[in-house]
Amino acid sequence: MNDSKSLLEKFRIRKGFNLISLPSITLNEQEADRFIDYVVDESSMKNFARIERMNKPQKNIRALGFGSGDFLYPASQFNESKYKKQWADNKIQLSTQKARGAIVIFDDDLEDLSGTVTEAQYNDQLMRIVTKKIANELEGAFWIAEKNGPNAWPADDIRVMWDGWRYRLTHSALGETYYNKVTGSAHLINACEGGTTGSDILLPGKIAEQAATAPYNWEYKYHFMLKAMPSKYKAANGLANMAFLNSDLVTQDYFAALSARSTGLGDAVFSGNVPPQYGRVPIIDVPLMPTTLGDPTATPSTDGKVGAGSYTDVLLTPKNNLIIGIQRDVKIETKREAADEATYVFYSLRMDVAIENVDACVLLRCLEHAC
Repeated sequence: MNDSKSLLEKFRIRKGFNLISLPSITLNEQEADRFIDYVVDESSMKNFARIERMNKPQKNIRALGFGSGDFLYPASQFNESKYKKQWADNKIQLSTQKARGAIVIFDDDLEDLSGTVTEAQYNDQLMRIVTKKIANELEGAFWIAEKNGPNAWPADDIRVMWDGWRYRLTHSALGETYYNKVTGSAHLINACEGGTTGSDILLPGKIAEQAATAPYNWEYKYHFMLKAMPSKYKAANGLANMAFLNSDLVTQDYFAALSARSTGLGDAVFSGNVPPQYGRVPIIDVPLMPTTLGDPTATPSTDGKVGAGSYTDVLLTPKNNLIIGIQRDVKIETKREAADEATYVFYSLRMDVAIENVDACVLLRCLEHAC
């Protein structure tokens, strides 16, 4: 019972349904949650983005916030006009779109596992093979997808199914598609404008740059992102709840700067004693964030266009502010191909993305990187 055919015959997801013997399966709620957990576990953002498990194609998220003015008043001056003026609400709707895919599992791969793992371990490993592929594709799409943006994605690319987080941030100004009347707009900084009028950044370039003239000061662009984040989100433990999200290439540039300065922090980071962070804010590597973006300051702008330049982004935002909606309507089926000595695992799932509070997002654009 340890050969590949036997493993195929008894292949089951932990909850107990047989993927080989059943031609098409719709996962029940528990099974769907297990599948979603696998996808999330394989994502770089597994401990950062907020996962909304949805029972229906639409789900509303109510974002509460304040309008203009103050919150507290002298008791003698507090009346209906005050509180009706201050409170506002804005509905965020997740509306899932369906995606399908397939992955092939070859008999040779099963034979390599034969006799070395238990059935539960085998099922766990197989599901992680499937969900790792899903997580990689979704994570890239969640960031850079757009329905009507600068990238001419082909019709069979999932990045045309919804507007990703980056597009929503760069189109959140007053009058634009994703303006939020409660929270306002995202805060956009262009690293490539360093040294120009109106820019706090003096040195355009990578995440850390050293001035070429005395006193040869170092400039860290993480600092300007923290400065641009509204103070109300940094109160109490706000900074510890935030993170910088960027390509691993940006993190390596930061490490290189720390190494050049020979600081105690740099030594601790390189030795693995502390995780990567700037001040109190963790740095999370998202390897699938594009590093070939265009220039938002060009005429015409090539902002967000993949392949139009050599720039990348950094996002600063609190944990759970980025939202991923995944519907529990997950379907899996398999097809045995004897000629290929393989089994094809087909899957379909529905998903969408949103941002709860764009005002709590600082996006650094047109950042250079070493590669």
